[in-house]
Amino acid sequence: MTLAKKYQTKWSKLFVFLAASFLAFVFGLIAVTNNLILIGLAIGLVLGLFLLSAPKKAIWLVISLGLVTPALLDMAGPGYSKILWAISMMALLLWIPSMLNLFSINARYKKNIPHFVWIAILFACFALITTVFQLHTFGEMLGGFKRYFQAFGLMLALATLALTRKDINQWLKLLLGIALIQLPFALFERLVLVKERGGFGEWGASATDVVAGTFGANLLTGSPNSIMVIYILTACAFVVSRWKVDAIQTSRMLLLVSIILLPIFLGETKIVIIMFPIMAIGLLRKDIWLNPTKYLPIILGIFIFTLLLAVFYVYVLLASNFSEAYTGSMSYNIGNVGYGEYLLNRTTVMTFWWNLHGGHDPLTFLFGHGLGSSYESSVNAGHMAQLYVKYGINLTTVSTILWDLGMVGLFLYISIFIVMWFQVGKVWQRTSNVIIKADCLAIQVGIAFTMLFIFYSDSQVNLMAHEIIVALLIGYAAFLYQEQHKELTVSSF
Repeated sequence: MTLAKKYQTKWSKLFVFLAASFLAFVFGLIAVTNNLILIGLAIGLVLGLFLLSAPKKAIWLVISLGLVTPALLDMAGPGYSKILWAISMMALLLWIPSMLNLFSINARYKKNIPHFVWIAILFACFALITTVFQLHTFGEMLGGFKRYFQAFGLMLALATLALTRKDINQWLKLLLGIALIQLPFALFERLVLVKERGGFGEWGASATDVVAGTFGANLLTGSPNSIMVIYILTACAFVVSRWKVDAIQTSRMLLLVSIILLPIFLGETKIVIIMFPIMAIGLLRKDIWLNPTKYLPIILGIFIFTLLLAVFYVYVLLASNFSEAYTGSMSYNIGNVGYGEYLLNRTTVMTFWWNLHGGHDPLTFLFGHGLGSSYESSVNAGHMAQLYVKYGINLTTVSTILWDLGMVGLFLYISIFIVMWFQVGKVWQRTSNVIIKADCLAIQVGIAFTMLFIFYSDSQVNLMAHEIIVALLIGYAAFLYQEQHKELTVSSF
């Protein structure tokens, strides 16, 4: 061994020793703080770094923990929900093997990456670059990047890693299992937590929004029950779509759908009245187009079921009537009444942004104020949210992106799903595999839900569970696109 190599080895050993000593010291300090949040972050970092060599195991953990643990942590106490940051850190670390794999693979394989994945990467790069150029504070940028892109690592992993159909099928079974366990969680929340929340006189009938399955039941503020709805309806779309092509027996389909859909009758989530017909028409639209007369009774059945669901929500859960429910809903959705405690609602939040941005300020109109600028919180609020306290400028995904990333950012974000819709449609047209055809239709239903929710809430760029759902849709669509491309390549030889 040469003298240079000896010194190199010594310096390497010294570096490893110093790094290990520093980490041991830091983790020791974290351990004695008794702070569950810091301990959770440290565990997430260590576990995430360890799992970098086994990204498939990391995918298992991110999916299962990200979609199941929110309810358990919320029930444990308000502070415990911050432990989800550890799961977020594991998901963020999936960026590393995904990007390394993306830029180390040959050019021929890169052509197989669908356009919507490249647009998603472009959106992330644009968001980071535009925020750096107008940096307000490093903490605001870091928090904004974490909230927007904490599940992008999962999406990129599904789109770039060498996965097999067996891997995908195992994860699909896991996702079906998570959809099925929403029922016992929703029953507990309905029978136990609704009574506790009903004790707060100011909540009234809206106490039932605590029914959110595994996605988090908050006794003090609003719960993400709409995320439970989007998840179980997307799962239902996959089950029914596969049943349509005889991949699932009728008796099994009815059992699965009954268990999956029951939670929507246990809590009040009015958006389901819009989402259910979207799901049904989305799955049947091609059949209806070919033979509208044959499917007229089914369309009528969908309309009747939706009407009955509306009656159940209005008269049973809300203890109201259609006139009051309609007037109230219109007032805080497209009228001038603020949503909840905010001054703005889902419509005025967009007109308010429009009135403040335009030709007099073209830079922020096009590029926004930077990641995290619109984030409203009692602590660490974004600098624009601090200017408009209680306005709720981040009420929806559309308004959040407009404030943070401007019209260009919103165009890129929406383009992901528009391009994804058409590329998934091409997979449906080209494949002869009926199961893949069924899954393509279900993915397009999920895309329709995603487009609806950009005007409904900010959860797609703020809450990890919803971001995981979106990432899974994009990642699975990318896998189907690549799988078909490989089949076409093989068949051409």
